[in-house]
Formats: sequence, C-alpha cells, structure tokens
Amino acid sequence: MKLTIEEIAQNIKNKYMYELNSAEKNLAYMRQTYPEDLALKEWSQTISKLPLAKQCAELGIVHEKLGGLSYGKKPEIEALRYFSDHGYVGAYCEGGPVLLLIRAAALDVMAQLDSMGTTEQSRSCACRGYTESSLVVCNEGSEYILNAIRCTDVDHVARNFNEIYMHESVQERSPGLTSDIMAALFMSIGAERLAQITEEIMKNPYCYRSGWPDLTMTNGSDMLWVEIKTKDRLHISQIMTISRMKTLLPGDIRVVQLTKT
Repeated sequence: MKLTIEEIAQNIKNKYMYELNSAEKNLAYMRQTYPEDLALKEWSQTISKLPLAKQCAELGIVHEKLGGLSYGKKPEIEALRYFSDHGYVGAYCEGGPVLLLIRAAALDVMAQLDSMGTTEQSRSCACRGYTESSLVVCNEGSEYILNAIRCTDVDHVARNFNEIYMHESVQERSPGLTSDIMAALFMSIGAERLAQITEEIMKNPYCYRSGWPDLTMTNGSDMLWVEIKTKDRLHISQIMTISRMKTLLPGDIRVVQLTKT
C-alpha cells in the first residue's frame, strides 16, 4: 500500500532523529544510498587533461570562440549581456535556475515532507534550503515530488519562486534572478522535462552541486546552456554533470571561449 505524504514525513523525522543522529551514521548512509560512479569519474579525469576543443568533442558539444567582449573577473556576466542583446533572457548563476525551478515547482510537497517544526518553520526551511539536500532528505517521498513538478504550472512556479527568493541567503548564492526570468525558463523547459531532470538528479543529488553551465537562457522557445571559458579547460565536475545531463537538458549546450580580439 502506498504511504501517504504524512506517513512519509513521519518516517523522515524518525530517521533523522533516531537512525541518522550522528555524522558517522549520515556518512555511512550517504555512501550506501548514493555510491560513487567510479567509471564516470575515471573517464572524466582523463577528459579533464585534454585541450578545451578536444574536451568538447569528447562530450559531443559545440566549442566556439567569441571575441571583442570586455570582461574582468566575471566574464559570464559580460557574456550574458551579449546574449541578452541577441534576444535571450536568463541568468549567470551556474545551476541556480534549474535547482530553484525544481524547488519552486515542488515547494509545497518539500515543506510537507521535511516537517521538523511548525508549518511556518517547515515552509521557511524549504524556501531557504538547498534543493539537492532536500532531495536527499525527502528521497522516500520522491514520487510525490515528481508528481508535484509534473502537475505544476508557470503561475505556481513564479509565486513559489518569489517566496523562496525573499530570503537573502538564496539571493546570495543565486544572484540575478527574477520571477519573469524563471517563468520564461520554466515555459521553455516544460514541467515534464523538469521532472525528468529532477529524477536524474535524485540518483545522486550532491553530485549536482556544481558542474552546471554558467549561463541558463531561453529566447522564448529554445533553451541555450553555455559554459563560459577564457583560458582554462572544463573541470571534472563540469565534465561529469554535462555528460549526465546532455540528453535531458532541452535545447543546445555549448562552450563559448572568450578572446580579447
């Protein structure tokens, strides 16, 4: 018999109060529940040593050079301005838009599942927390989370995003976002594809804390995911995330290398 969301919430509370009540127990649980993909890690380490163009060829993504932009310590911001001038809207906070779309779409369920205090406290924690952490804590309720994402709509996502983004800690780690940007991204990705992306992340949520392309953008119909480079190559986390997500992220994934001339 399928457990209710209230029963799952009680199971989660009991697990973290009695079974996983120490750092050692948590570490053992994580290693057992989310084993490391050693084959992918080894392959990614090999690819990380290649020149940038060859890395992109191995990943099957486009590598292009873009000259003439004036950039400083945050080249992704100047690159976003360039793409904005060419009809795109989006954000430069690597991974933030996707993880916050998931949180906004499933906020009500996440708050119910991770209910460690009053309703208001649970809601506030669900807003302020990290999506990948919530997916670990609430993994027993994954079906409810995925159903919530599949059944959501753009108004619900925008409303929940505004509630989430009121918290300064969220703004600090995912700067430059607005409800209009998030609504445009959600409309281009779609609820079903967002659920598929979430389902993949659920396999090992903490693997997706880093490695996302710098820019997440849409022109109103098609998504564009861009990793900005100047002189460095793709890091291991970027290789792993892109290789896992390449078939799920709608639209085009590419690496744009900025040059001074």
